[in-house]
Amino acid sequence: MLIHRPVTLFGRTALTIGVALVLFQVVTTFVIAYYMMIPVALRSANDLTNFLLVASRDLSKLPDSRRAEYQEKLKMKTGLVLAPAHGNLPESTVYLPFVLFLGKALAEQTKQPVQTGADQRDGAQWYWVDFMSGSQRFRVGFSEHRIGVHAPPAIFLIVLLGTVLTLVSTLVMARRLTQPLSQLAAAAKRIGQGRSPEPLPEAGPNELVTLVRTFNQMAHQVETLLANRTILLAGIAHDLRTPITRMRLALEMLPPSADPEMTESMLRAMNNMTHLVNQSLEFSRGVGQYSIDDVNVGDLIGELAEDARQSGADIQWQPPRDCVRQLPPTALRRIVANLLDNAVRHGGGKSIELACVCEDKCLTVSVADRGPGIPTDELEAIFEPFYRVDKSRNSVTGGSGLGLAIAKQLADSNDWRLTIRPREGGGLVASLQIPQ
Repeated sequence: MLIHRPVTLFGRTALTIGVALVLFQVVTTFVIAYYMMIPVALRSANDLTNFLLVASRDLSKLPDSRRAEYQEKLKMKTGLVLAPAHGNLPESTVYLPFVLFLGKALAEQTKQPVQTGADQRDGAQWYWVDFMSGSQRFRVGFSEHRIGVHAPPAIFLIVLLGTVLTLVSTLVMARRLTQPLSQLAAAAKRIGQGRSPEPLPEAGPNELVTLVRTFNQMAHQVETLLANRTILLAGIAHDLRTPITRMRLALEMLPPSADPEMTESMLRAMNNMTHLVNQSLEFSRGVGQYSIDDVNVGDLIGELAEDARQSGADIQWQPPRDCVRQLPPTALRRIVANLLDNAVRHGGGKSIELACVCEDKCLTVSVADRGPGIPTDELEAIFEPFYRVDKSRNSVTGGSGLGLAIAKQLADSNDWRLTIRPREGGGLVASLQIPQ
């Protein structure tokens, strides 16, 4: 199974710090166990070995009448059950390190093999070791309560608590580091969408404070620049409308003897100038803020399709059933209208297919034409302001070059996805995807 690395800065920071701290904890536990706990256990096992060898020799020298008393006192004072070995030990595998250390120490002292075993007595785990003392085999036993050390649970709790504290600390540290950057990224995205973000709080480490302060200054400068651009274009548009209106009136007042073809050509030129001025002003004002309402998408797009039909376009449109979404209707209307206008202009007078796929997770609106198409390397460039595939700026084959730029700007500002791709069989397909 493939393990995917986190792609966010928060995930990578948390993973790096978490793995480092967990590895440090594992290494620390190993070092403590190897250099502290194990030596103490070995020393304790050696001491108990010496004691058992002395006690077993004493027990073997006592007469039978006094052995039971000696064994009882030994059990009461030390918790050890010591007696000559009779029969075999319970067949079981012992994993307790102290018992293994004790067996090893007894084997080294007596130069004889030992046997270990375990069983349950009186609700407790008992451990047994058979060893040779002189020429006689003895059996010593003790309960788990005598040791008083529960190494596996202790190590498990240490690792568990350490891991939990490590993860919590890692998440807090990573969040503290990445949250300002996440806010910065969100604010930068708002600027890219043409909106003005709120100034970010200048708090935290000095490096982040410097970065945020610089970003706030940059955002203010961009906002000022856009405002000045809007004012400048608005002024130019206002100043141009007056002479255009005067020229239109002058054309209307021309005598009947004037060349009608020239008059019609000049009227078309002034109409194109008016359209260019209006679209330039519309683009310069940005995306603006649009209210979100419950919109019947089929009805809205159907109105646009009907308007295009009345202008002479051949629109193929099949409305979806019960497609109601919460979205800004003005933005959707402007985008689809611009896409339709672009398809009509460049569709070569052929049929245009307008479709709407209404799914639970995504709403997709597509406009497909049968025009000459666009080279693949220019598909992204057509969204740039004033960019036109037709470099001649012919008033018949092109417009101002702002329609798709405005549509793209509106789509980005609402986190929608607008794409244009070649259509199989010729032409283009413009798709607007609106996630829910």
